[in-house]
Amino acid sequence: MPYGEFEGLPSTRTSLRGLTAEGDEAWLIRGISQKLYRCPGCGKAIDIGAEHVIVQTVRRIGGTEHQHWHRDCAERGPMLELRGLRAVSALESTRDRLTERSRQRPGRRRRDLRRG
Repeated sequence: MPYGEFEGLPSTRTSLRGLTAEGDEAWLIRGISQKLYRCPGCGKAIDIGAEHVIVQTVRRIGGTEHQHWHRDCAERGPMLELRGLRAVSALESTRDRLTERSRQRPGRRRRDLRRG
């Protein structure tokens, strides 16, 4: 159990949110692959239809980027590297909401993250 209270997350109801070393927001979201992806953790393929973790980064300077990880690889990689990791409703991590967050002023996003 590498991440204690977050075992089994993200799920269909709950995502995870934390901060990278650079101060960017990182969201870990459950996904089902719609096409073939390559996991940055192990370099192996994530098959179509496989459950996996999408790591969506919302940059302080604006913009977003994402990567698709095997669940086990995410538990050994991004989940261990994030500060202030906490569970949030999966409704907060929809594509539209994260895109909107990337357009907000950086200071405002940081305050939102601290409040929950």
